[in-house]
Amino acid sequence: MISVVKQARAFRTHGRVLDAAAYEFARYGYVNANLQRIADRIGLTKGALYGHFSSKEKLAAALTEHLSQNMRTLLDEARTSPEPATSRLEALVLGLGKLFETDPRAQAALRLEVEAARADGTVAPLLSDTHGIALELVGEMQRGRHWDEAPPAEALADLIVAAFCTALWTCACAGPDRPGPSVAAMWGVLTRAMEMRASA
Repeated sequence: MISVVKQARAFRTHGRVLDAAAYEFARYGYVNANLQRIADRIGLTKGALYGHFSSKEKLAAALTEHLSQNMRTLLDEARTSPEPATSRLEALVLGLGKLFETDPRAQAALRLEVEAARADGTVAPLLSDTHGIALELVGEMQRGRHWDEAPPAEALADLIVAAFCTALWTCACAGPDRPGPSVAAMWGVLTRAMEMRASA
């Protein structure tokens, strides 16, 4: 019984460490993140923090793995679902919006991914994969005449990825008392415009 209680407590503390690390990485980025601040934020000693994660690298890796798992689920569903392209693209965009608007660990991990890619002179793989699937689905929707065929599919895929990144950035800057635009609202505007032009 005591070991079960200890395990439950350790599990809760592990989650609190990840939440504190997410706040730290989202606010300061990887280079300027500080393990002592993370420990202080949840009332742990630095030694106790090391009992859960032995380095800043391992904390960052845990957050990026959390994001990768969530993104893989969304991207795999968009690729393999038997639903029509319109439903698959909407589910992908709204799923991404919900993930990044409500999950601080995912928000922090996205910053870490983008920083690492920028340092390597590349595009973050998760964003590149999302763009690739969005491009494929937009092409299907245009060929099926659900969306206007005039705008280049590549530009529309760029816009879709930019919409959720912009909404995320705006929400992060706006603060809790003045929330930014939601991905769902941006998606509604885009789909109405493309469907109206397609039916005109």
